[in-house]
Amino acid sequence: MGNNMENHKLFEISQSAIIQDSAGRILILKKNKKWLLPGGRLEENETWLEGLQREVEEEAGIEKFSIKKILDIDTSDDKNTYIATFLCKVEDVQVKLSSEHQEYVWLNLKDIDKYEFWHEKIKDRLKILLGASQ
Repeated sequence: MGNNMENHKLFEISQSAIIQDSAGRILILKKNKKWLLPGGRLEENETWLEGLQREVEEEAGIEKFSIKKILDIDTSDDKNTYIATFLCKVEDVQVKLSSEHQEYVWLNLKDIDKYEFWHEKIKDRLKILLGASQ
């Protein structure tokens, strides 16, 4: 077996940021006709905080935001990826989209069902937040 076992990762970690502005709206990004939250996979030797910061900056151009709490931890359908969803707050900010996204919206949670998301679980996570804020 040798050293190959050390290189084998049993799972990956992916992160999503629910970024809420001062009006309580959530930033969602459009990619290939569907909506999703900013985020992505952790790179090797990256802490979760560095990874979240990097992804949010790359995808939305937001450099400064505060992390309030971990809202949810879930697994992907194949159970190989853990998805941590963080609730983040931001003051009024200018979004600068990456080239991989077509559009962004500051979503009022009451309008959530008007949008088609990449995955039903994204909507579920946002509804957890909606439930918590009522």
